[in-house]
Formats: sequence, structure tokens, C-alpha cells
Amino acid sequence: MFKRENRLVSGVRFNNSYNFTVPQFVLKAKKNGLTLNRFGIVVSKKIDKRAVGRNRIKRMLRDILRELDGNMIPGHDILVITRIGVLEKTKEENQSIIKEALAKAGLMKMRSEK
Repeated sequence: MFKRENRLVSGVRFNNSYNFTVPQFVLKAKKNGLTLNRFGIVVSKKIDKRAVGRNRIKRMLRDILRELDGNMIPGHDILVITRIGVLEKTKEENQSIIKEALAKAGLMKMRSEK
């Protein structure tokens, strides 16, 4: 589970957000005016009917986002909406896909900014 300050609170609207779509995910991002990133994950029943399967996917995605958060530019709300293709990939493949989508969105730090 994310720390409380890194959780996306309910009621946040992504009307004027950047959308980045890959076959496994839809990534929505917008600036939040804070000094940290907040994350939300949506896994619908279309992905897996069982709560066990949906929760397993959420745990995997939270772990991936927690690992990548140190390399991300702070100050964004990020919503990850899963698609059916997420079940066919391993954790490492999903991590590389999310990393590419975040880089395409301009949310990853460059190597020289560390």
C-alpha cells in the first residue's frame, strides 16, 4: 500500500490531464501543486472477475510505481487504468511498459538530474 501522502484522494478530476495509452494501460497525469507524486490504480471487473486477481494486479502495480517514484519528477497526480493485456505480461515487462509511458509523458528524470 502507498503511504498516505502518496495516495490519490477521491474526488480528484482528470479533466485537463495528459493521457498516454499503451495496450496494457491508460496513464493519466496532471500537476498537483505539491512536492510529491500521488498515485491511483483502477482495475475493473473486465480484467478479472475475482477480487483476488484484481488485488494481485494492484499490488504488482503499486510495487512498480513505488520503485519508479524515486526517478520521477515530483508534483503530479498519476492514475493508471489497466486493460486486459496486463495479465499476459510479467512484472518486469509491465515495469518496462510503465517506465516507457512515464518517460513519454515527460515524468521521468533525466540521468543527469540525480
